Amino acid sequence: MNNALIGLRDWIDTRLPIMRAWNTHMGEYYAPKNFNFFYYFGVFSLVVLVNQLLTGIWLTMNYTPSAEDAFASVEYIMRDVDYGWILRYMHSTGASAFFVVVYLHMFRALLYGSYKKPRELIWLFGMLIFVVLMAEAFVGYVLPWGQMSYWGAQVIISLFGAIPVVGEDIVTWIRGDYLISGITLNRFFALHVVALPIVLLALVVLHILALHEVGSNNPDGVDIKKHKDENGIPLDGIKFHPYYSVHDLQAIGVFLFVFCAVMFFAPEMGGYFLEYANFEEANNLKTPEHIAPVWYFTPFYSVLRAVPDKFWGFVAFAASVAIPFLLPWLDRSPVKSWRYRGNMTKVMLLLFTVSFLILGVLGVWSPTPGRTLLAQVCSIIYFAFFLLMPVWTSVEKTKPVPERVTMNGGIGVWGSLGVLVLIALLTVLPLKAVAAGGPGIELDHMEPNLSDKASLQHGAGLYQSYCSGCHSLQYSRYVRVASDLDIPVDIAEEYLVLDRSHKVGDLMDNAMPDALGKQWFGVVPPDLTLIARSKSPDYLYTYLRTFYEDPSRPLGVNNKAFPNVGMPHALLELQGLQSCAAGPVQAANGGVKRDPLTNQDILDDPCGNFTLVQEGAMNPEEFDEAVYDLVNFLAYVGEPAAVQRQRIGVYVLLFIGIFFVFAWLLNREYWKDVH
Repeated sequence: MNNALIGLRDWIDTRLPIMRAWNTHMGEYYAPKNFNFFYYFGVFSLVVLVNQLLTGIWLTMNYTPSAEDAFASVEYIMRDVDYGWILRYMHSTGASAFFVVVYLHMFRALLYGSYKKPRELIWLFGMLIFVVLMAEAFVGYVLPWGQMSYWGAQVIISLFGAIPVVGEDIVTWIRGDYLISGITLNRFFALHVVALPIVLLALVVLHILALHEVGSNNPDGVDIKKHKDENGIPLDGIKFHPYYSVHDLQAIGVFLFVFCAVMFFAPEMGGYFLEYANFEEANNLKTPEHIAPVWYFTPFYSVLRAVPDKFWGFVAFAASVAIPFLLPWLDRSPVKSWRYRGNMTKVMLLLFTVSFLILGVLGVWSPTPGRTLLAQVCSIIYFAFFLLMPVWTSVEKTKPVPERVTMNGGIGVWGSLGVLVLIALLTVLPLKAVAAGGPGIELDHMEPNLSDKASLQHGAGLYQSYCSGCHSLQYSRYVRVASDLDIPVDIAEEYLVLDRSHKVGDLMDNAMPDALGKQWFGVVPPDLTLIARSKSPDYLYTYLRTFYEDPSRPLGVNNKAFPNVGMPHALLELQGLQSCAAGPVQAANGGVKRDPLTNQDILDDPCGNFTLVQEGAMNPEEFDEAVYDLVNFLAYVGEPAAVQRQRIGVYVLLFIGIFFVFAWLLNREYWKDVH
């Protein structure tokens, strides 16, 4: 059998030089012995690229690129495709992970001068990969067809309208229509799954070919090809395979552990990886309160917003992306690595890193005068890093560079931790100074318990009795809800499927017709399937408990969490009718907010106290428990696989932990004689 495989390999090799390619790029490719932590991120980017390609292929099998069906098809993947939620979360988490590792990969190039001669072409290919990756991420971000997808695309595409003369024509050409529509979605789908991946893969191949032609840089910036033995092998080099391929396995294990921990236990990542507004279907008549691109675009978006003029803002935005292309020619230092450069390099690199991080955070936040000023300062630092580089790299004093690589160079673990703390302080303190947000009420906290079947069953009954007449659950199926909540199918058919034209396997689209809802309330009552994800359980819990009497409103009630809401108090029968009076402003910890100057209680909340003027069927404690159960049920229908996701996540992390132990032992065995 072994001889047959060798024969097959040789037969192929005579027609396609696979062994020569293997030796050139793996088996006989010599890399420096002193790679450190930062050299893992190139490998991580390849791991994430493979993840994105494979999960993307499977997702396209069930995705429908049309304005009418795109959002529903994503929910179909999440709910009805076997383990479709894993594919979706792998892809969405992978998108953010891709930019994390790429940004750190680029930062390593800044640290060690990996863009300097003879590696200019490697840097240019890398920057092209970054630009194409941004385009790929942007068009992919539109595909879920949620609110932020739609309006984020609207904002970014409209930027091109600032170009004189041809701007509006370019905007129309990108959209394929006079407005963002299904035509835009369809062409973005084609770009995302066909055109841009081809370009991206081609650039990745060119990037690696260029790297292996001139050889890898190292933390000392020393050329290992200068010192070779009698066989022409670099004295400070080692074969990439098996040494670094095995060495990278343990790092990949750590990376996958972090990746899967996020994917299984925090896939939304606080609204940064999956934005809450994107759990609402795109609506061109409803603008979100705050429109911002996804986090990995926000440093450049902050540069745009820092400039008050639209045209010059667009110029600054484009320049912030384009100027790093010039880095090999802006850096005049005779030394590559920061280890042997002067203090000016270290100060400028520190300021650049901090300004980039601050710009990234400010791009997520809504603008205020203070935040705009901070963004302007950080934008100046960002551009000064590049534009002044020819000056400070020419005049600073450098240290002697060793002839051969060092195995214990750099600032060590404690020095690295100290730098991280310094970067964190310089980033957090300015942000804290401008962090004060806009007005808003303090929400009452509730922690969903999706394993409490009794609570979920009670919540399902409350939904069916008090909510289903107006609000549907059009992405959930009766049979799935019954199965997950341990409700027998015959009982589900009798008490959940109230519309006898529906079958137990149908979607729970059982609310009043849209036209009637708009006639009665002025707007179609929202579908509740994803309301807990888009609004948060805390918001729903507070909202349902804070209706109060208001004769000035058409339906006689108002709401503290949603002032002037058009919805009637659906739970009036249970809670009774409340009236509100001015009272203390509640703090997040349940106490009373105090004025920091006078240390007096703030008593200007117009609805700080509630009094029952008409009793309901439940006392306040019973009503709060009923609202908890209802919100708990709505949290469940937002993501039915949440409990399964976390259970599988535990086993996946255990498996990766075992994998890491074996990878570490294998690496120790291979590297025990390498000095």
